[in-house]
Amino acid sequence: MGVPSQSLEGVADHKLDTKYRVAVPAAWRPASGQSVQLRLLRWKHLKVPVLRAMTHEAFEALIESIATNGDVPTGIRNAQKQAVYGESTSVTLNDQGKLTVPKRTAEDFGFEAGGAVHLIGRGRAFDLVSPAHMEELREKEREILESLYDSVDFG
Repeated sequence: MGVPSQSLEGVADHKLDTKYRVAVPAAWRPASGQSVQLRLLRWKHLKVPVLRAMTHEAFEALIESIATNGDVPTGIRNAQKQAVYGESTSVTLNDQGKLTVPKRTAEDFGFEAGGAVHLIGRGRAFDLVSPAHMEELREKEREILESLYDSVDFG
């Protein structure tokens, strides 16, 4: 399938070109001559709007986790799944590492052609974050890390 076998990690600052394409870090790119289908999901991470690019396997795992959540009534679970499908679209990451963000989606999330976009690795996914939301997101993540430092012992 061409998806990098390693975890998608780190933060990268890039720009959208005039066709709303963004280049991802080399380590995240598929093998030469291959492309990868991803799901681009309108999402909120820590209540901050992001576009989450995820493999189809990661997307299906999300849908499965919704479907099997016994704490939520079946009708609500179905509505949640439908909403997630409705907020996502299939996109292609080509072998040059370019991902095209649909223009309207990009504009809805505060991205501009030729403007900055921040990429944050999330393991089996990565987030595209607008400059307007990046500092808020990073601050919330720093707060989470502060509480984690006290609870993890590498000893």
